[in-house]
Amino acid sequence: RRTVIWRAGWPDGRNCSRRERPGRYPSLGLNTWRLAASTCMKAAIETDILFRIALVIGEDVHLEQMTRRVLSEIRRLLDARSCAIYACTGDRLKRICSEPDAQEDSTGFAALRAGWPSAQELAREGWRTLGDSALTHHLIDLPEFGLLLIERRGEALDPGFLDNFRTLARKLAIACRACVNEEELERQKHRLELATSAASIGIWAWNRVSGELTWDDQMCALHGLVPAQSSGGLEGWLHRLLPAEADAFAQALDRAAREDARLEQDVRVNLADGTHRVLRILGGVRGHPDEVAGVAVDVTASREAKEALRRARDAAEAASRAKSEFLANMSHEIRTPMNGVLGMLDLALDATDDAERRECVSTARSSAESLLVIINDILDFSKIEAGKVEVETVSFDLGEQLSLVMRTLAAQAARKSLVMQLQVVPGVPARLTGDPLRLRQVLLNLVSNAIKFTHEGGVTLRVERVDAASGERLLFSVIDTGIGIPVDKHALVFEAFAQQDSSTTRGYGGTGLGLSIASRLTELMGGHISLDSAPGRGSSFRVDLPLRRGDSEAEPAATPVEPERGETATGRRLSVLLVEDHPVNQKVATVVLQRAGHRVTVAHNGVEAIEKVAEGGFDLVLMDMQMPVMGGVEAARLIRQLEEELGRLPVPIFAMTANAQEEDRTACLEAGMNDFLTKPLLPRVLREKIAALESGPPDAATPAP
Repeated sequence: RRTVIWRAGWPDGRNCSRRERPGRYPSLGLNTWRLAASTCMKAAIETDILFRIALVIGEDVHLEQMTRRVLSEIRRLLDARSCAIYACTGDRLKRICSEPDAQEDSTGFAALRAGWPSAQELAREGWRTLGDSALTHHLIDLPEFGLLLIERRGEALDPGFLDNFRTLARKLAIACRACVNEEELERQKHRLELATSAASIGIWAWNRVSGELTWDDQMCALHGLVPAQSSGGLEGWLHRLLPAEADAFAQALDRAAREDARLEQDVRVNLADGTHRVLRILGGVRGHPDEVAGVAVDVTASREAKEALRRARDAAEAASRAKSEFLANMSHEIRTPMNGVLGMLDLALDATDDAERRECVSTARSSAESLLVIINDILDFSKIEAGKVEVETVSFDLGEQLSLVMRTLAAQAARKSLVMQLQVVPGVPARLTGDPLRLRQVLLNLVSNAIKFTHEGGVTLRVERVDAASGERLLFSVIDTGIGIPVDKHALVFEAFAQQDSSTTRGYGGTGLGLSIASRLTELMGGHISLDSAPGRGSSFRVDLPLRRGDSEAEPAATPVEPERGETATGRRLSVLLVEDHPVNQKVATVVLQRAGHRVTVAHNGVEAIEKVAEGGFDLVLMDMQMPVMGGVEAARLIRQLEEELGRLPVPIFAMTANAQEEDRTACLEAGMNDFLTKPLLPRVLREKIAALESGPPDAATPAP
């Protein structure tokens, strides 16, 4: 048989058993022994319960998971209806976890909840029991965290057990605070990772003694590596930098460790794709005297932005200097021929004989033509910049255009004793389809430019047909034996307002627009222009254009015959209304018309013009566009309305203006004018336009050259 010995504690602290009783104590009854045994068993069970609950406290670093496991164990071991843990913030309680989740919705909970003590009261008491056998709330203080709720039915928990539970509650509170701190640390770490990733900031640490180098994931990403490739220590880091910067960075890093100095240095990192990334390394000694820690910031974008800003600033300053030089050059170029015009006219006024007077006037005219070339260059460039230049497509004789270019510039070359040659290689078609005016303008600019910069030798214009993948093309080459152009200036000569340098402008003059105009017109015609040149061996400008063959047969252009003085091209005298406000322009136009045998009536503004047209009797109206009182466009529109009301045939109206823009021409046509003449008004052009009236009013306006 097994002998069970029940041990119990006596009030004096000694133990005794049923089988061994001290002789000096009186005999104990069976009930006493049963009570002692029951007390012993209860204590053992309570100890076992507390031990089992203690085992699950702190098993998880996440607060919700850890507390749920603890509550599940408490509920199971104490036969609780529900359990919950609350965190205390000031006077407010926030439920962290409950078993089951719908605990607060249970019957009777709200009534007991209303009687809970404050957190301060519970902290002083340690625990409190509320309710009765139907439903009991045991509230146990969790120091510096909150409280534990154990909800049971039936007999309440023993006060002694609850006193013993306070030790376990302190451990549970410590575990809860540790979980909260760990979760907050994880949140802060995650936020830091997000911030460093968004800002392209990497974190690093280097120990000078051990040589250990630590990088976070973002630091690896900044160097184009995955974390597994980040080994290699400081030498591996330096190997990934540009060699020219690696030594300086290593010295700065070592100095920061030895002298506790601040580290701030920009380095360039070699990436796997051959590009570079600029990192700003910041750091210093942190904690341990031999350890340097810090961050790396990607400043590539800001560095590139600064570089782009610097380039833009330099370009803007260069453009400003170029325009300033251009304006100064324009002032010189305009004033020089203007001085010739005014000076020679003054000399003509004082001339003593006709021969001297004629020579002065001839020189003044030459200076005026030079001034007109400058103005035309500026206007042409302005139209090209505004995108208002249109390229025609007509059939024309190439030989005629080439001969015209050579004849126009022959005198300029002869003054410098230069040889002018035109070479047309066999196979070049006689007729082409394109814009003869723009082609001639390009060639005139190039040949004139070649003559300007050539002192001896000659200039050759060569034309040849070449085959290319895109089809037949024409190659125009302008070859000179001039001063040549350095290779680094080749692109510059095609820019607006630019020449090789300011000394070129001073030595040779010119606006610096000619080659820019030629280049842009060539592009408008579907071609491109190139340059082969070097100082001392001349230059060769090549214009490559698509070859578009023209009609094989075409009527030769009629040669205009100048009428004799006093005769009109139509064989009859016309009555012309001249609407012009400027006295000088009135005089020029009146003399030209009268020498051609026409009658001239002058009106000073648009209102006078309408009044005179209403009187009738005019064969032609020459209308200035800009005048006081009423301009030419408005006057022409009212004249057309007047003629319609009176049932008259419309009288031809020619616009006269210094504005040669396309929108001015359009405005004139829309107002009902028939043609468009640009100032200065050349007698030859005016005679040709009047002669055209013999076959009726023109259908469309064509600006006079």
